[in-house]
Amino acid sequence: MKKILFSLVALLISVSAMAQGPQRGERREFKPEDMATRQADRIKTACGINGKQYKAIYGYFLRQAKDSQARFAKMQPGERRQITDEQRQAFREEAQKRQQEQNDTIKSILNKKQYAKYEKMLEEQRSRGPQGGFRGQGGPRPQGGQRPQGAR
Repeated sequence: MKKILFSLVALLISVSAMAQGPQRGERREFKPEDMATRQADRIKTACGINGKQYKAIYGYFLRQAKDSQARFAKMQPGERRQITDEQRQAFREEAQKRQQEQNDTIKSILNKKQYAKYEKMLEEQRSRGPQGGFRGQGGPRPQGGQRPQGAR
């Protein structure tokens, strides 16, 4: 009887450990559909868009997520970590171009009142600062951009 009870407890512990999801250092798999849904839902909540607008915004974000996933998949694992300053600048310029394209596309889908709400939503997101970041380094930096002593 004790063996059965012990086995049952061990099984419950192992199932609960697996149900917790990815731990620190593990990667979650992001699906383009999930990312597009999350972004479109955020705009729907903030701006009060209708079904036709939602479909257009969802379609745009889905294309963007698939393009982003394809670009990332083309990179070799070593390339993701070892980039030059010139590559970093090119990535930054490309990201700014994509951001401007996104704003133009969303502006064409929303009316003026909704777009004003969208801009307000973006401003609120920017004021909160980074949420997470890579390897837990997101969030506000100390004065002068220096890391606290003892931080990696």
